[in-house]
Amino acid sequence: MAGALDPSLLDQPVTALPGAGPVTAARLAERGLESVRDLLGFLPLGYQDFRTLYPLSALAGLPEGQTVVVRAVVRRVRPFFRRLLDVYLEQDGVQVRARWFRPNAGMVKTYAKGNLVALAGCLRRAKDGAVELIHPRNVTAIMDGLGAQSGLGLRPRYPAVEKISGRVIEKLIAAAVEQAAGLVPDVLPAGVAQRFDFPSIADSLRQVHQPEVSLSGEKLAELVAGQAAAQRRLAFEDLFVVQVGLARERSRAHRAAGWRCEVDGGTVLASARSALPFVLTCSQERAIQTIYSDLGSASPMQRLLQGDVGSGKTAVAFAAALLVGRAGGQSLLMAPTEVLAEQHGRTLAGWGGKAGLRVEVLHAGLAAQERRRVFASVASGDIDLLVGTHALLEESLRVRRLALAIVDEQHRFGVRQRAALRRAGGWIPDEKTGMVPHLLVLSATPIPRSLALTAYGDLELTTLDESPPGRRVVATNLGVGQAARREAWAAVKAAVAAGGQGFVVCPAIVEQKPGRRASVLSRFRELGPLLAPARVGLLHGQMPSAEQQKVVAAFRAGKIDVLVATTVLEVGVDVPRASIIVIEDAERFGLAQLHQLRGRVGRAGQVSSCFLLTSAQDAEILDRLAFVAATSDGFRIAEEDLRRRGPGEIYGERQTGVVGLWLRDPAGVAALVERARQEAEALLAEDPTLSLPAHAALRQAVETRWLRRRPIAEEAG
Repeated sequence: MAGALDPSLLDQPVTALPGAGPVTAARLAERGLESVRDLLGFLPLGYQDFRTLYPLSALAGLPEGQTVVVRAVVRRVRPFFRRLLDVYLEQDGVQVRARWFRPNAGMVKTYAKGNLVALAGCLRRAKDGAVELIHPRNVTAIMDGLGAQSGLGLRPRYPAVEKISGRVIEKLIAAAVEQAAGLVPDVLPAGVAQRFDFPSIADSLRQVHQPEVSLSGEKLAELVAGQAAAQRRLAFEDLFVVQVGLARERSRAHRAAGWRCEVDGGTVLASARSALPFVLTCSQERAIQTIYSDLGSASPMQRLLQGDVGSGKTAVAFAAALLVGRAGGQSLLMAPTEVLAEQHGRTLAGWGGKAGLRVEVLHAGLAAQERRRVFASVASGDIDLLVGTHALLEESLRVRRLALAIVDEQHRFGVRQRAALRRAGGWIPDEKTGMVPHLLVLSATPIPRSLALTAYGDLELTTLDESPPGRRVVATNLGVGQAARREAWAAVKAAVAAGGQGFVVCPAIVEQKPGRRASVLSRFRELGPLLAPARVGLLHGQMPSAEQQKVVAAFRAGKIDVLVATTVLEVGVDVPRASIIVIEDAERFGLAQLHQLRGRVGRAGQVSSCFLLTSAQDAEILDRLAFVAATSDGFRIAEEDLRRRGPGEIYGERQTGVVGLWLRDPAGVAALVERARQEAEALLAEDPTLSLPAHAALRQAVETRWLRRRPIAEEAG
């Protein structure tokens, strides 16, 4: 095994640590934890205060929810098949019950009568007022191993790794901290660390993974809240490296040559207005003018267009493609599903026909002869705007005068897919002119500012903050249990009888376990007779492409009244008569996704309704759904979704320091992102290439971390 002072230990596989065999290493690798360095960056989600060993007699005087460690003799065991296990502990004549729901088969043997056991967990008061422990952690082996007589200290609680116990994770990370924390290079420049009064990287890692037992109540509260100096330092470093990479990318993009659209924007916009069947909002007009300014510059545009559901992003994209077409260039628009690509193609072709913009659609479901025709037409320059799915990423696609790449519903695509789109048919700089295509990214729903500054920090941000005139708020009802379902089905029947159409959304195609989750197949079979004489259709992603298109066409033509579907309709099914949507097992969806689904109805300005159905009884779940039901502002929903769920995979497969802080304090992270961006720009103004010896560690971090997770333009360029 490598010595503790060997710098190479950081990049050695986890098997270099005691207790990490090949099976454990393989399971860790599935979670993205392959090296000792990765383990150091796998930060706790929280902490458990197990510092005090309480006598059973003291528990009655403690508040409910207090974390305790107890050590006592098992006096009685009451198993209730596999549903419940009650273990009664006794110490000096005082008994306390520990209870586990759905215990595994081997637990009864662990708690044999007369055994001395140690348990750690939170107190709860039963209905009769007696204190009890619910699902406590068995820490007998840990206490015996440590010889602990006064508790177990502050224990980190790590994110779950499938098929690896929390104790194994804790031991491996403790070994990594002991042997390698001092080897991690300090990436932050000394001046930055001093301005923020940050501890060193080694001390930060030790404090976060192994907080001192003597920590005061105030300092422990900071740690639990994600506000400790060590946590903020780790978060800031991660954000700072990202912002340095983004700043370098913005600089690189600014130096590149773009396709300069030298046509009169006012004349083109007048043509776009004439082609559209509605009046543009002031917000759309401003966005188009901004994009026209970008397209007329000598540098390639890199812009993110975001807005609430139904704010009119497609019309803005049409106006952009029209300007490019008038300037002699071609555009590609990539959508995540064939349903959405077909809808965009139909809509844009209708508008384009009135404005002289030639539009075609390309997706995997096209017949071979039709695909060859489209490929030939775009290669010869006979197509101004090609709309497609992943088929646009094919190596054989050649675009003669590619000037603009549009990525719609960006959250559905991976970073590398978006990058590959920009390279399609020579989307790298043109060999003769060196020009790079403009890039316009369309966001399905609003993006919180902190997320926009990181995940899309290389893009300029434009926001559509108005809804089209006449758009009504969709009345949203939260329903729990079977009575709510009956109410929802009655509302669907009434809506259809009044001439409307409806959606029923389920999270699964088939039932994984009977009765556990609503599926489109079971609901389709159930709702046919229940909603008769309404005509019920079925749509999901595993259906052949041609069949999906046929169903959507029938629904759009009014031949289907109620469409039972998965989230394949989250984007792309735009039917003006749709006035009601029922979302089954609503707790299975994120808040922003629920808002996006709700946006499928009421698009013609009619009174519309949404039913969020759930069988959940958990107060937190119901509170989350109630928030969506009471809120129609997509920007507020996006911020709340981030606060509750965290940022997810912004770059690559995992994040490091930012995770815990972001989950607890997204507003604080937004401020931290701003500071990181300012510091990054100031540093690069002094040392644009990071060539100074003092910045060597930072340059290495940018080249490894950033290049591994860099966003669209860097990979495309």
